[in-house]
Amino acid sequence: MDMSLLLWLVLALLLFWGVGLYNRLMRLRARGLEVLSVVEKQAGTCVGLVKQFVGRPDDQGQVQVAAQWADVHAAALRLELTLAQPRLAPLQPNAVAAVSKAWADMQAAWLAATEGPTDLAGPVMPPEMQEAWAAANLKVQSASGGFNQIIARYNEAIHQYPARWAAPLMGFHAAGSF
Repeated sequence: MDMSLLLWLVLALLLFWGVGLYNRLMRLRARGLEVLSVVEKQAGTCVGLVKQFVGRPDDQGQVQVAAQWADVHAAALRLELTLAQPRLAPLQPNAVAAVSKAWADMQAAWLAATEGPTDLAGPVMPPEMQEAWAAANLKVQSASGGFNQIIARYNEAIHQYPARWAAPLMGFHAAGSF
């Protein structure tokens, strides 16, 4: 066998392997972005719930918030700002961590407000608000679990033996989980 023929065969094999690797990582990245948008949409639904039930506009258009709900409203505004903020690389660990932290802060504020001291007049929160929050929260948790599974597969594919050298050259880097 001629040496040039062997060289061309090896180059063709490397080229096809590289194209296959690139396509696989692009599919995983696209799926991760798709599911991240679902997580963000569902988190935005939770912000809408807080605005609907907690904040009431007054005569000047300012939102009046009861003192017990001030932390929830502030956390919802921070989450809304985080979701609205443009991100050049939405799968980078710091971008995902910012959304994850804003969501965790909102959940913590919600739990603090709902599990706070109850009034003699009844529950602190209307039952329809509790049901709406539970449904929206379940959707966010489900979507974030799916996102974490996809990102785990993406990061695993990047760190596999031969791909760990080629992936950074192609512009693929590890993604952050929710």
